[in-house]
Amino acid sequence: MADAPKEHKISDLEKLIKQIRDVVSVNIVTGENKEIQEMHVLAEETRNAKQIVRDIETLLRVECGLDLDHKKVSVVQLNKEQNVFQARRLKCSALQFYLQGAKIEAMVEISSPKKSCQGQSAGVNSRTNRLRLIAEATVQAVNQFMEKGGHVILDDVGQFTLGGRHFIAVSVTFVCSPAEESLVGSALVKQDEKEAVVRATLAAVNRRLRIDT
Repeated sequence: MADAPKEHKISDLEKLIKQIRDVVSVNIVTGENKEIQEMHVLAEETRNAKQIVRDIETLLRVECGLDLDHKKVSVVQLNKEQNVFQARRLKCSALQFYLQGAKIEAMVEISSPKKSCQGQSAGVNSRTNRLRLIAEATVQAVNQFMEKGGHVILDDVGQFTLGGRHFIAVSVTFVCSPAEESLVGSALVKQDEKEAVVRATLAAVNRRLRIDT
């Protein structure tokens, strides 16, 4: 029997499982004694469902000391035509910034299939602050797509090098009252750091958004 120990909340287990590659969402159903009775997983169609179940079993056993019966796990996979999340992800449709002496103003336009929203942010013109201002403008635009009670807060913007290539990483807090979740997105700097900041911000939030407009 797979019990959820007191130190592991069901919400924490669901967040942990979401870290597995190709997993989009998870819902765990428990009994009166907090044993896991059912686990419903929504995943992309890039890997075999049995492999995803094995990954879940291994992760819970190693990280939480839980022995999960694979028969309690149901996996629904979305092909490219069915993947509504992919179709509804937000995209950057415009990025502009204006220099006024020692100050800079950034404008980012984010679009869904049905509408576009703009976010703006202004501050001191320095290389590090410039990237943060663009992330702030992106988050401001994203928040206009959030459902009531939901909000995204920018935590930090960072840069790192991996394999000789430059990346931008963005950390945000995704608040959906009363819960909140820390999310991180990254993007390869192809030509422009500013554009990579927008892509990294969207990479952090797109999997958690439910876009209807």
